[in-house]
Amino acid sequence: MVNDSSDEHLVLDNDEVGSPKETTIDDEAFPSFENQRNIITQLLKEDQENAKEGDRVYVIPQFWYAKLFDPQTVDPAQLGPIDTALICRDYRNFILVEYDKNPYISIPEPVFLKLVSWYGLANNSQPVCTHLVYDENHNLITEYNQCVFRVHHLVDNDQDRRRGGGVNRRVSYFAISRLCTVKQLSIKILDTFFERESDLDITKAKFKIWFVKDSEQVGSNSVLNSSFRLDPFQFMELPIHRRITPRLFDHTLKGVDILTGDFVVELRQYDKNYHWLSNYFMYNQLTPTGGTTGLYNLGNTCYMNSALQCLVHIPELRDYFLYNCHEDEINLDNPLGYQGYVARAFSGLVQNLFGGKALSTGSTLSPAYSPTNFKSTIGHVNSMFSGYMQQDSQEFITFLLDGLHEDLNRIVNKPYIEKPSLSPEDDGNDFTVIKKLAEDTWRLHLQRNDSVITDLFVGLYESTLQCPECNNVSVTFDPYNDLTLPLPVNTVWHCKVKVFPQNSPPCILEVEMGKTSTYQDLKEYVAKYADIDAKNLYGCEIFSHQFYNNYESPESNSQFLPIQELISESDDVIFYEIVASGNDKIVPILNSRIEKGFKSPRLFGVPFFIVLSPEECSNPGAVRYKIERYFSHLSGGFVEFPSLSEAEDHSLSTFPLLREKYPECTFNEYQKFLRYAVQEEVGTVNKYFKIKTLREISSENESNQQMPSDADDLPPRFWTPYSPINLNRAKDISELLNPVIKDIYDYPSLLRAAKNQTMEGNGSYEQNDKVSDSQNESIAAQDSDIDLENAQEEPQGEDAVDPEQRETTIHNADSDNNQVTPLVDSHTLIICEWSEPAIQEVFSEDKLINWEKPAELKNTQLALERQQRQQEEEKRITLHDCLKLFSKREVLGMNDSWYCPKCKEHRQATKQIQLWDTPAVLLIHLKRFENLRSFSDKIDEVVYFPITGLDMSPYMVNKEDPRGTIYDLVAVDNHYGGLGGGHYTAYAKNANDSKWYYFDDSRVTETSPERGIASSAYLLFYMRRTADGKCGTQDLQKLIQKSRKNYDDRIRQMYERQRLLFESNQTDSEELADIEGQSSKLEAPKEEPCLEERGDSPEANGSSSSHENSLSARSADYSVRSLEVGRLQPTEPLDENENNMSRRKLRILNKTYNEPSIAHSPASSVSSDGTDSISAAVSQSKSGNDNILRSPTKD
Repeated sequence: MVNDSSDEHLVLDNDEVGSPKETTIDDEAFPSFENQRNIITQLLKEDQENAKEGDRVYVIPQFWYAKLFDPQTVDPAQLGPIDTALICRDYRNFILVEYDKNPYISIPEPVFLKLVSWYGLANNSQPVCTHLVYDENHNLITEYNQCVFRVHHLVDNDQDRRRGGGVNRRVSYFAISRLCTVKQLSIKILDTFFERESDLDITKAKFKIWFVKDSEQVGSNSVLNSSFRLDPFQFMELPIHRRITPRLFDHTLKGVDILTGDFVVELRQYDKNYHWLSNYFMYNQLTPTGGTTGLYNLGNTCYMNSALQCLVHIPELRDYFLYNCHEDEINLDNPLGYQGYVARAFSGLVQNLFGGKALSTGSTLSPAYSPTNFKSTIGHVNSMFSGYMQQDSQEFITFLLDGLHEDLNRIVNKPYIEKPSLSPEDDGNDFTVIKKLAEDTWRLHLQRNDSVITDLFVGLYESTLQCPECNNVSVTFDPYNDLTLPLPVNTVWHCKVKVFPQNSPPCILEVEMGKTSTYQDLKEYVAKYADIDAKNLYGCEIFSHQFYNNYESPESNSQFLPIQELISESDDVIFYEIVASGNDKIVPILNSRIEKGFKSPRLFGVPFFIVLSPEECSNPGAVRYKIERYFSHLSGGFVEFPSLSEAEDHSLSTFPLLREKYPECTFNEYQKFLRYAVQEEVGTVNKYFKIKTLREISSENESNQQMPSDADDLPPRFWTPYSPINLNRAKDISELLNPVIKDIYDYPSLLRAAKNQTMEGNGSYEQNDKVSDSQNESIAAQDSDIDLENAQEEPQGEDAVDPEQRETTIHNADSDNNQVTPLVDSHTLIICEWSEPAIQEVFSEDKLINWEKPAELKNTQLALERQQRQQEEEKRITLHDCLKLFSKREVLGMNDSWYCPKCKEHRQATKQIQLWDTPAVLLIHLKRFENLRSFSDKIDEVVYFPITGLDMSPYMVNKEDPRGTIYDLVAVDNHYGGLGGGHYTAYAKNANDSKWYYFDDSRVTETSPERGIASSAYLLFYMRRTADGKCGTQDLQKLIQKSRKNYDDRIRQMYERQRLLFESNQTDSEELADIEGQSSKLEAPKEEPCLEERGDSPEANGSSSSHENSLSARSADYSVRSLEVGRLQPTEPLDENENNMSRRKLRILNKTYNEPSIAHSPASSVSSDGTDSISAAVSQSKSGNDNILRSPTKD
């Protein structure tokens, strides 16, 4: 026996340990190292001779003690104060760190006192005190593993709800030496209890302390492992109850063999006239809840509450968890599971909603239950549900069913299997072959997945893919536990797109497609109605007269966004027909004009593209010809362009001025330029517009990388220029030409010059060239004026690009050698600069068709589709329509193409998903939320569904299912509101009274199922109709029946256990003595028996044994009958110390050190030897010797 002075200050010469004295080497009280070692050695020798059980020892870091005796240690500063914070996690409960991380040893108290007087304790350090104890071999060892006990509070259900329910379920722990007495243990229990229940008045309460054990204490399922507060039902379900009485106070824990366990404190107020809760079921009966209990909203948890109400009202699922069928099926070895936490949390919820409640006379059932523990568990295993944000009820149910399945999966070792499929020789149209494939798929699925969720919720899909080329059929089967049905509502995307054919006027096409269609689908649609090959269509969005979005670019959102998010109804989208080979250049064309009052050009009109062959890229006449021909289509038929004039002869003889000006030139190499030369005297070739070029160094808006020049079979590079564009940097195309090509290109100017020379009668070509050059310089000077508006659009800061680097002009050809250079390349942009009069003439408003008024392409199919949709909208939507739409065939998009194993190529196959069979519980998810990448919406249409008699056979492939295909509705999960916020409620059929109820969190009202048919219906729960009314497999029904019988037996045993406990303790017969108002004392009457061996279980035989036999009995066999701590009448005078203690009624003891304790956390149960179990923390050491310096590795 030891004096429990762990709460007293250790005083050394009026100085507390932990506040070491200021000592120096010069102090006379500070001996030399050699003398220190001699003193310590002598103290150790004396202690070894006189050591006995109960002596105090102190634990210090091993390295510090070893350094003290290290010959190399010569300076006290090398040691420093003793730092026990390195080895102790919790001073109050003697919880040490793992020995392997920071080894430690124990030293006798005199040695410790001497060392502290010399070196003191480090900051935040405290003495770590324990005792010497005898092990089973009668060797003195250090008690590193003290006894660890847990404290619980016995409360009724109503009191638990008032005090927060499951909000603070954490179990309280404390540690104590095995040499302490039962009296000291009782004080420690009450100290820990009242510290936890600080709002209780300890001076106005009577109490009892019960030692309890659970047969499942080793496992994590015991309520003792998870809950501080126990209700009477949980208390009585524990198989062992032993009450502490004062007659045991003088015995040590080691003597009565109580080394670990749980204690339950039972409290009763003096002024309350009610029975002890330990006798609760002698006066009260379990009452079924009736299945109409609501769930409190814990903060945006309506999504969870509605889903749970739907699930718990499925009778088979409810009974499975209510009668604890899950306990024998929890799979702790499943890496995909949650160690049974999800299953047990759901079981606790079901039992609180449907289990029997003990009600005293006059009390009523609570209308609601707080699912705090369940919410906490789900949030712990899935962070999505850990906070208090609104979540989707369907996503929650999906996770919960999956978590329950993995926790309860009956397959421990999952074999590797391959998904079966049809072999090449199998006939995909043979039902017998398909049926065998379905059976094989289900059989193999059950080899890896078998649980109550599989029994109730899982069915099979049949997925069929058919190749459009070879008609090869692929059939596969996949399991499902919820059926997601699309709603047949108006999900049409509408837009008008323009089409610019290469050789005809522009046109416009009205398009209507599904919102989830892709850009490739749109291109195919346009190609079909415009009668253009889709490979030659290139789509762009036009904004502010320039290219804004190149849909063909790999960086474009068109690669992944649905059409609804990619293109809005107001966007100006143009599809260009461009027929080109790999060597051709696709050149973008922009249009500009100089408006009145402005010196700089501004964009107008619509951009387009021309295609140039490699030869045409260096021919300015060819470039102009193709541009003017395209303008002829865009203008609605304007044919007055100079290059479009038909000339029969393009020989050199038709251009006499060239021969006259260049008499030495043979012109053989210029024949291709003469072909496009203008022979008419039109003043200048730039009569309507000038052609200017602008070259960009690089562009990201391109559809493919630059191809080799000989890649004829590869598509050309399609690109669009950056925005904005600085038009002032564009150069006239004539500046890029050598003199001969320039005169050929602008032959009308040469004609005008010759005419002027003739009229004046003198001059020469050179003089006229000088005049012309001076005019050009004047024009160039005007063009070089700064465009302030465009200049402001140039990027600034770090992202600014030097315009000289980004846009460069092509230099003039060398006029000395007449070298021909390309005018355009893969990065050249052409700008057509118009004058106002030319615009008015070419694009006159009297034209019926032009680039602003394109011709309309008739879409006859669109009118028929609109008429059909209008008829469908007039009809109400039924569940039948949704099921039909679910199984509708669809053609896969280009991005979802299927690899045909027969063709060895990816094909846009025809896909169809059908139901092969249906599960016992059919969970239907109405897909009301359209979740796109940048846009989401909710469909609020009413879907009419049957309450009873839903026949699923028309929608199933396997119509021979012997289990039946008729279903009845049992629950509806509702969602009100939109995507930004909303509220969930539930309709559910109560199997207890066959009535329907509306669950709105904690509010529950009776209703009719027809009210669930509304736009809020989100999830529908149907159960298969059977002859016996049972659902699920036969094995599941047998399991539930067996567990229900065991459950009923448990209830009967609980009542019998209550009767025996009541008879053996007779606590209520002491009511009169308890009410007399005398002081409570921790002392027992002399005549009260100390121990009674008769157990309080139904198996107890009622016989008594001697006091000695009781003391020697082990914890598994002995029974402490009446260890009661409470108001007792003393039979003899008490000493002053006892009176002082009684007067305070087990006061909360003063603490020496106010360090935060971690003993109340499950993590604090980690033992000093590194184990993590409670039993390991309190187990006795199995080896040791009588060495005074005791280390765990030596003991």
